[in-house]
Amino acid sequence: MLSLEDCIAFSGLTREQVDAVACHEHLPLIIIAEWAESMLETEDGCTMVEAILAEEVAAAGIHHRDRADEWSHALEDFRREHSHDIHH
Repeated sequence: MLSLEDCIAFSGLTREQVDAVACHEHLPLIIIAEWAESMLETEDGCTMVEAILAEEVAAAGIHHRDRADEWSHALEDFRREHSHDIHH
C-alpha cells in the first residue's frame, strides 16, 4: 500500500507545492498528488501548476500568512526546476 508521502514523491511536486495547490483547489493532498503526476506530463501542465502556485502565494499574504514564506519558496523552487517547461 502506498502512503501519502509515497504519492507525493511520485507526483513530481514537493510536499509544500502539493500543500499550496491543494489549498488553492480545495482538494485533499492525495488527489492533488495524483493530479500533479498526470498534469506535469501534459504540454501546458507546468504552466498551469506554476500559475496555481503563483495565485496561492499571492493569496497567502491575506488568507494563510503562516504559509506565505513556505509557499513562496515552493514557487521559486518549481520555477527553477521547471523553467524550460513553463510557457508565458
